[in-house]
Amino acid sequence: MTSPRAERRRSVAAGGLAGRGAEFYNHVMVPAGPTREPGARPQARSPQAAAPSCRPMSGSAPGGMEEGIAHPRIIAPTLLLPAEIIVMELKPSLWYVAFVSLPVAAAGLALAILALTTTDLPESLRRWGIVIGVWATGLRVALGFLQWLGRTYVLTDRRIITQVGVVNVSVETAGLEDIENTFVGQAAAQRLLGIGTLFFRLASAVRCATLSWDHVPRPAEVHAKVIAQIERWKRAQSMLKQT
Repeated sequence: MTSPRAERRRSVAAGGLAGRGAEFYNHVMVPAGPTREPGARPQARSPQAAAPSCRPMSGSAPGGMEEGIAHPRIIAPTLLLPAEIIVMELKPSLWYVAFVSLPVAAAGLALAILALTTTDLPESLRRWGIVIGVWATGLRVALGFLQWLGRTYVLTDRRIITQVGVVNVSVETAGLEDIENTFVGQAAAQRLLGIGTLFFRLASAVRCATLSWDHVPRPAEVHAKVIAQIERWKRAQSMLKQT
């Protein structure tokens, strides 16, 4: 049987251990929050601090190209109608530069080769022939590249748009409901290179004309997307007329 003095000593030791344990929990295990002045109101955490920022990527809609492009990447947004959605946006193949430059570039190269190989002409004429031929070829290829830069084809949920030009920009549009027929034309060289030209025949009531998208890559795939969107738009228009 323990004495009252031993019991008192044991209770004092237990109290000291408990006090040190509480001090360790309060000052070490629990991180201290930000200090503020007495009577100051606690600051509310901003939503940016409460959760990591998630910025949506600009460009495509959640479903990709099939659901349209949220923001145009090439054409000016001012060309779009209110609430108009871009389904497809493309440029001609780079072979476009070769096709549009071929006549002048071939003539320039022929002149340069003729001046280089003909020895009966005076040296000054041969030199001028080479210079003119090379410059004509280079300038025509540079102009063709500028034409390629300024040409854009756009399919929206309700129209086709053709934008042409770098400085003097011209725009041709046609509603999908006005397109009577569309087909792909391919010359032998285009078929060999995997490109083609899409033709759009418009209704005669609107205008007697045929629009074209020249030298587009993967013409069969582009044509299929155009036909699908035309049918989708015409179906939606007929449902609106019935209601």
